[in-house]
Amino acid sequence: MKKIIIVEDELNIRSGLVKIVREIDEDITIFETGYAEEALEIAKREDLDLFFLDVQLEDYSGYELAKEIRELSEYKLTPIVFISAFHSIEMEAYRNVHCYSFIYKPFAKDDIRKVFQEIKTGLISSKDNKMIKFKEKEFTYLINQKDIIYIEAKNRKVFVKTQNEMAVFSYIPIAGIIQQLSKDFVQCHKSYIINKSYIKRIDKLNSGVDLNNSDQMIPVGRKYKDELWRIY
Repeated sequence: MKKIIIVEDELNIRSGLVKIVREIDEDITIFETGYAEEALEIAKREDLDLFFLDVQLEDYSGYELAKEIRELSEYKLTPIVFISAFHSIEMEAYRNVHCYSFIYKPFAKDDIRKVFQEIKTGLISSKDNKMIKFKEKEFTYLINQKDIIYIEAKNRKVFVKTQNEMAVFSYIPIAGIIQQLSKDFVQCHKSYIINKSYIKRIDKLNSGVDLNNSDQMIPVGRKYKDELWRIY
C-alpha cells in the first residue's frame, strides 16, 4: 500500500488520522482534504490504494463521493473506509458502493491499525478471489464468485444465492452471466447456474441437484443432463 487519501472536513480529526497512519507506516503517501470535489480530482490524478471518507463533507456527502469513485474503472475494487459518528447508513453503504468497512468517531489508533491489517491481508487474498459485477440502476454490485451457491433467472429478475443472502437484480440473460463466471460454475437448466463447489448430491432419478447451504433442490434440464452426469 503506497498511497491513501483521507477526506475529512473536521481538521482536528483529519490531522489525528494522518498522524496515526504515519505512525503505522511512515512510507505511505497521504493525501488529505475536507472537500469531496478536491478528493475526486486527486483520485483521478493519483493511483490511490485506499480511501478514508467522512460521511459528511464540506461540499457534499462522502457517500455520494464514494459512488463517483466507484464509477472510475480503476477504483471498482479499491477499499473504501467510511468515517462516521452514525450507524444508520452502514448497510446502505455496504450494499450500494461496496464499502470495505466503517470506523466510528471517536476512533483509536488500534481501530486504524486493525483496518490496515485487514485490508493488507484482503489485498493479498483478493488476487485469488474473482468478482462478478451486476448493474442495478446507477449502482454496480460486486459479488465474490466463491460465495455464490447458485444463480436463477425468473420472472424478469436474477436471483443470486450466496452464503449470506439472496440478492435480486434486474434481468440479465443466463448466457451473459455464465460468460463472466469461472470454471467452477456450470449451467444445469435454462434458468439455473450452479457452483460445482457446493454440490452435495446428484439425484439422477429426479433430475435434481442438492447444494450445500441451500434448502432448494435445483432442477437439471434435459439439455444439460449429459454434461452434468459426465462430471459426476
